[in-house]
Amino acid sequence: MKRDMELIRKLLFYFEDKSDFGMIKSDDVAIDGYDARSVAYHIHLMCEAELFSCERVVSTTTPDRLIDAYPFRLTWQGHEFLDAARSDTIWTKARKAVGEKGISVAVSTLQAMLTSLAKEELGLQ
Repeated sequence: MKRDMELIRKLLFYFEDKSDFGMIKSDDVAIDGYDARSVAYHIHLMCEAELFSCERVVSTTTPDRLIDAYPFRLTWQGHEFLDAARSDTIWTKARKAVGEKGISVAVSTLQAMLTSLAKEELGLQ
């Protein structure tokens, strides 16, 4: 399965809007336009990337193998990425620039692009 940065952004908004810090099963997270399997996969990725604080269920025979993840809140890093990705205008510009090059980029690279575009919008560059 390919990583979908749109879904990652939507999941960050979803968890930012949660009113409590309780754990939630990935099966209970519904994002319009995405199936439960894709949502669960991306939640796992986001826990691995430390965008969420998660309760991790790991294999007893292979402890570094993540079996399931129960996210409960955004981490500082998750908030930082979401703040960089918050503006629809800036998000669209960054995604268009990446798409025109026909490449995929790391979360950190995309965040740097978003931050740079925001600085341009603010006249800081």
